[in-house]
Amino acid sequence: MADAARRIRDGGGSDVVRRLIARPIRLDVARLASSPVPPPAADDAPEDAADLARLRAEMTVMKAVLEAERRETAKLRETVHRVAGPEPVGDEARAVRDRWATLVDGLLNAPR
Repeated sequence: MADAARRIRDGGGSDVVRRLIARPIRLDVARLASSPVPPPAADDAPEDAADLARLRAEMTVMKAVLEAERRETAKLRETVHRVAGPEPVGDEARAVRDRWATLVDGLLNAPR
């Protein structure tokens, strides 16, 4: 809880790109290499071909980032479902949860 409060205070929320930088992005090079690439037209200048190659590389990176984001979202949804699943909370767990909630409320609402 303290880490979450620190992240909110420092402005380091759930920035997707920042989270993805820490994770390796695996590209399926074989699949990308086998995709058909239309041949350049005869009247294209060499700088147009370089721009096109740069744009394709940027597009590949963006697709990889979006795919990694989808996987991360799926993992988070699975975790949330597992934690907040339909399993009933026992009396002892409910009592512990209520004690912690009372303690946190007391700390948050204490006069300073």
